[in-house]
Amino acid sequence: MKILQIGQSNWSEQVDELPENLEWLFCTPEAIPDFLEQQTQEALEKLPPLEEGQEPPKVRIRFNAIVITEVIDEEILMPLMNSIEAYGIYHDEGIQLESTSPYGIFRRKRLRELVAKGDVKTKIEFLNLTLFGSQYGAKLKIPDIDINPNFKGKVTYAGHVAVHFEGSFGDDFAPLFTFRYNLSSFPVALELWLEYFKVSGSCEICLEITPMSRGSITNFTESIILDETSLKEPYILPPNDNIGFYAVSVLAKGSGELGFGPLHWRYSRMGMGRFVLGGERYSDSKNQEFIYYFNPGDMKPPMTVYFSGFRSAEGFEGYGIMKSLKTPFMLIGDPRLEGGSFYIGTPEMENKIQEVIQESLDYLGFEKSDLILSGLSMGTFGALYYASHFDPYAVVIGKPFTNIGDVVDRIKLNRPDEFETSIDVLRNATGGMSDDDINELNQKFWDKFGQSDFEKTTFAIAFMEHDDYDRNATALLIDTLSEKGAHIYTKGYEGRHNDNSRAINRWFMRQYVDLLEDGYGRNYS
Repeated sequence: MKILQIGQSNWSEQVDELPENLEWLFCTPEAIPDFLEQQTQEALEKLPPLEEGQEPPKVRIRFNAIVITEVIDEEILMPLMNSIEAYGIYHDEGIQLESTSPYGIFRRKRLRELVAKGDVKTKIEFLNLTLFGSQYGAKLKIPDIDINPNFKGKVTYAGHVAVHFEGSFGDDFAPLFTFRYNLSSFPVALELWLEYFKVSGSCEICLEITPMSRGSITNFTESIILDETSLKEPYILPPNDNIGFYAVSVLAKGSGELGFGPLHWRYSRMGMGRFVLGGERYSDSKNQEFIYYFNPGDMKPPMTVYFSGFRSAEGFEGYGIMKSLKTPFMLIGDPRLEGGSFYIGTPEMENKIQEVIQESLDYLGFEKSDLILSGLSMGTFGALYYASHFDPYAVVIGKPFTNIGDVVDRIKLNRPDEFETSIDVLRNATGGMSDDDINELNQKFWDKFGQSDFEKTTFAIAFMEHDDYDRNATALLIDTLSEKGAHIYTKGYEGRHNDNSRAINRWFMRQYVDLLEDGYGRNYS
């Protein structure tokens, strides 16, 4: 890990020892050009000797973070533009820095205040703890709970969406259920988020987290109790080398009906972003979430949006491919259920998805026509569903979904024991599993999609000719869009839904490149 500090007083000289594997670099503002030249020269010296007549390769100097510890003019930092990712530049507390250019480094790299407070040692350790390169999240799931046998009320499972408890929970907090599998400790902080909602009555809950000492299954330390106020935001569990596992239980009191979904846990960046630096989340009244990440790129149109496909591991998908296009981009993910709930939910959630896309367009100063929505498999539903709100320049999708209700209806004959999560999607969206619910879910898409004529939108659609999920999606889209007069490009590949993802992905990127070259004059040769 390489961190560059820019200021007058070197922080590394104020601590006895730096964390292992952390390279701390320092320079004053006026020395930035000489510093970069020195770094380049050192990088070239580490390369194998050049053959006669061979040109030296271009070297990119990269830092995991840049920390500014004094007031500095933005122009002085411009040579560092390509040395840092978005959300990797910070200023120390108490320092006021202003952006002087709409395309300057502070706006393109999203300058933020370092949230760590305290002495220099604390801040360096905080950076070392939060600038790790990976992302990960998973769930403690509803099927894996042990219910307190003393609870005499009614228990109902709504698939893997939620478990409902109805009855009297007692006058004092008492265990309601425990997650059967413990939560492991990690060398990074963890973020915990419980999905729960109250259906009726006057009942309260709290979450109990019981640490177990490393190397022991009987040595417990004092439990952490999180009340409902504490559960309004994800709880950050700091790393502790002495802890091996955490037992997690839900307690309740009062009477009424409660519903619980899974407990989400993720690697935490402790206020620097969700999953990745700069990542964000939104939760609705049911405590269900979507996640999003916005990167200003070169701040030139268009802005591209990628809706993640179905993924059991929680986190963002598509960062590499979207960043390679060098446009401003946004990633949107759906961490609900087993691997996503197709970006449909409560009105507040759907409105918020539209809102965060619009906020990013406003930040860039773009119109809705300077937008491309895209996705693969489950992500195609999100791209298509929200296209009618924006009338974007283009929609790029591979292996589309439109009628999720039909996917559920054919599951017994087409894919027994496979993709049963689609049933949970139906439950989550409609609350039921009847034929009426199936038709309602199908119609939900077409009611939304039909709100626009897409007169200036290009649709690029790749599909599997023997798709065993939503086999009629492409034909229905072509029929509908043909009537509207939209521009359509399609490409079919032999096989079922997951038989040739590599070809679909190649076609997907090729369409992006063509659209960006033809419509915006970008060059990818």
